[in-house]
Amino acid sequence: MDDESETESDTVAVSLEITGNYDDVMDRLQQPSNGSPGLDPLMGDLETLLETIVQMDGGTRSAIADRLPDAMAVSFDAQAVVDTLQVLERYDLVTLEGNTWKPGPNLDRE
Repeated sequence: MDDESETESDTVAVSLEITGNYDDVMDRLQQPSNGSPGLDPLMGDLETLLETIVQMDGGTRSAIADRLPDAMAVSFDAQAVVDTLQVLERYDLVTLEGNTWKPGPNLDRE
């Protein structure tokens, strides 16, 4: 047998079809969280807050609080928005320009 004629490959192709309700399928495709499940509501609220700021392209604390959906784990008034944004500012996820909170340089806006 000629070694040159044998082809070994480390690649594999797999096809998989998943059908069902969009949300159910997406839940199954998400990677499991390595963190504490108790942080899930907090992370969800932070994501919603940041998404709202991106959609608005920035806003005052009151305008942001007014635009937040009711479906969040906890309710945010204007002061709660500021308290949370001050933490996110330390991670460069938001910036404060005058009295307007804007998306920060570390916020992935894709």
